[in-house]
Amino acid sequence: MSIDQEGNKEYILKLFDKLKNGEATESDIRAIDQWYDTPISKAKYADGMSSAEKLRAKEKILQNINSQIVREDIPNRKKVSYRLLKTLSLAAILLLTFGAGLFYMVPAIRQQPAHPQLAGSGTQQRSDKALLTLANGKQIILTGAKNGMLASQGNITINKRANGQIVYQGDKPENGSTQYNTMATMRGGEYHLTLSDGTNVWLNAASSLKYPTSFSGSDRMVELSGEAYFEVAHDPSHPFRVVTKKQTIEVLGTHFNINAYENELSTKTTLLQGSVRVSANGRFKILKPGQQAAVNANEIELTDADPLEAIAWKDGFFEFTDADIETIMRQISRWYDVDVTYEGKITKETFTGRVSKFLSIKQVLSLVQSPEVQITYEGRRVMVKN
Repeated sequence: MSIDQEGNKEYILKLFDKLKNGEATESDIRAIDQWYDTPISKAKYADGMSSAEKLRAKEKILQNINSQIVREDIPNRKKVSYRLLKTLSLAAILLLTFGAGLFYMVPAIRQQPAHPQLAGSGTQQRSDKALLTLANGKQIILTGAKNGMLASQGNITINKRANGQIVYQGDKPENGSTQYNTMATMRGGEYHLTLSDGTNVWLNAASSLKYPTSFSGSDRMVELSGEAYFEVAHDPSHPFRVVTKKQTIEVLGTHFNINAYENELSTKTTLLQGSVRVSANGRFKILKPGQQAAVNANEIELTDADPLEAIAWKDGFFEFTDADIETIMRQISRWYDVDVTYEGKITKETFTGRVSKFLSIKQVLSLVQSPEVQITYEGRRVMVKN
């Protein structure tokens, strides 16, 4: 029995019920595979569903995905079956078809390939693409740099650990002079470094952090462009400050994320643990865990936020809540190192969900594409058409 013959909402819901309960037969799987191979523009199986029925369908699919995570996301698993990848991709596309632009991918397919491939055709690999600029102007390309001591500056040594992390170690300079280094990631790259005070910083793609090799004086100050997640070493007598183009964050010891890309509409600070003070335009707000401060032209807007969504990038995911296509494409551009252009009126459709950053750009774009959003790409250029 083909999916076209039984292409109705009752049949679709029944299939996913059976899949969720582990009762799907080979015939059911073949029917699902056939649906998967049907262009979305022709697969209007959600037509005629009420809002409640669409919601019920989404919940069933997400339950199925979660059950697949439990069964398939096994530590040290070397590969993921094609069928699981295909089924979960189907679930993501089916959710899009059900309206509300919901997509969802899972950790089970977050696997790194044995060899990096081009972003246009292969799977994106977490990449330590970064450039370290020392106080004397010397630059060290960290991609592929050997483990061990990279450089020394006064009493401070810069070491690269086996996991790729950069660590600053040593005593404060005796003469009190301060030397600054800058860590800059490229598009498609990330980096983790530990500052001399023990503060851990994860830099997202296309970001830079300027910091002293050793902190001296009454406070600890760094300058950020782009996005970073901080786990600040507790030191009440020396406040930690992060300065961006639009704001200053002051903390004593806490975990927080700052998104300060210049092409974003606002600079966002999301607090996971502790307390921070956000200052901008002569105003300030004090955040509690689970809150986010968005700095716009003249205001600091404080809202409740999901901290795990803010740091999804650090854990290998794109995650969006009611995000428009331009918001999504800005992240795709930074991670896959592509340039995005638009043709026609930009759609107002929004998307919600989580997608592994270790999928190929082709797979990610296929999840965002819909009858309202047509996407093509060639080389490192992506075209979005309405």
